Amino acid sequence: MDNLNEHPQIAELIDTLDKNGLTKEKAEVQSLVNYIGDMEATLTGMLGELQDMRREINLIHNGTLRSKCQNLVQKTDDKIRQGFSAVKKTKDHLIKSAGDAMRAFREKGRDTLAESVRAMKIPEALDKLSSLFGRLSKDMAQDTVKLSAMQSELQSAKEHLKNIGLLFVGKAAKEAEHTRTDKGTLSRLSHLFDKAQKGFASLEQKAMDAADKLRVSRVKVSVKESLNRYKAAAKNERQAEGQTLFPQPKITEKPKER
Repeated sequence: MDNLNEHPQIAELIDTLDKNGLTKEKAEVQSLVNYIGDMEATLTGMLGELQDMRREINLIHNGTLRSKCQNLVQKTDDKIRQGFSAVKKTKDHLIKSAGDAMRAFREKGRDTLAESVRAMKIPEALDKLSSLFGRLSKDMAQDTVKLSAMQSELQSAKEHLKNIGLLFVGKAAKEAEHTRTDKGTLSRLSHLFDKAQKGFASLEQKAMDAADKLRVSRVKVSVKESLNRYKAAAKNERQAEGQTLFPQPKITEKPKER
């Protein structure tokens, strides 16, 4: 997992924006760079924990239960990889856009650089990522409900073994031990699913907050620019009125004597 801040094109763009006083545009690029870093760190952690859990699932004694858990784990793996796909797509687009922005800057100057950053539509990109992780979070919540139902079924099976224990003491004891082990595995899987759901929800919220912050910043800058234009227009108007009320006397030349 590389640090996007250190990528040559990204680093050059951020440095150039800073040197040209384009603080709003720099903040937008930096916001997306930071969010991509958060996505990578969160998803990498989730995938590592899931792979460890997969090994535990393979040791579940109940074949039907093991198959159901394996399916749920694979679905979670697919969700995480959807996130990684979004990371790669967003990162590749940002790097390409950074290169295009720098070429435009070298050819046409500062104003074009600002326009290039606005053309990246960073708040909109964050909106799309927020929507994706929101959907993945809801899907994980549904899978957690399914897992809870499986835990209830396992608990019922355990109670059944207690009832028949007097008839088949040896077999029941062995089955009870297997059920107890499987129950512990399901409990750890449930904890992992809950953590994954919260991880997706966190990425959803971070993207939403970042997009909102950038939009508020844009509004503030727009209001400030409008106010400055109003002040400049009012000043010009006052100066024009002053010239009308107190016109400069006309200097007339005396006729030359013949």
